[in-house]
Amino acid sequence: MCQPQAMLLLLTLALLGGPTWAGKMYGPGGGKYFTTTEAYDHEITGLRVSVGLLLVKSVQVKLGDTWDVKQGASGGNTQEVTLQPGEYITKVFVAFQAFLRGMVVYTSKDRTFYFGKLDGQIFSAYPSQEGQVLVGIYGQYGLLGIKSIGFEWNYPLEEPTTEPPVSFTPSKASSGL
Repeated sequence: MCQPQAMLLLLTLALLGGPTWAGKMYGPGGGKYFTTTEAYDHEITGLRVSVGLLLVKSVQVKLGDTWDVKQGASGGNTQEVTLQPGEYITKVFVAFQAFLRGMVVYTSKDRTFYFGKLDGQIFSAYPSQEGQVLVGIYGQYGLLGIKSIGFEWNYPLEEPTTEPPVSFTPSKASSGL
């Protein structure tokens, strides 16, 4: 699909209430669309990436305590990263030739994770606003692997408080009566 047709398709999907992830994608594109961003009610707490001989086959995110559906082609050796409590993905580098060849993921706790090989055309992806973190991944894949990838950034979800709310009832002694 040529670039104007792809843009028209994304615009049509957005106008018809389709996926809301039609942002910037890195790579040549083509194939089936995928997204993990529609489940933004949990933090990304882990990442699995399956890597074949020369390319990234699939990605899978862990949302809270549950692994989401694996997105991409089958096969490859799976590498898994579990984020620490309060740790977020803050920047990603990706490398493409005809397919996604590799990724480097940086976290808010100064940890770095490498998947595949960082060769080919290299792109960096990071949030537009300070304090935002990775909340979803989207893209396209074919039979051999991922052909394009994009990243959804937003502010982290607020942690639910486990302490009961503090209530204040003035006593007669403190009210001056």
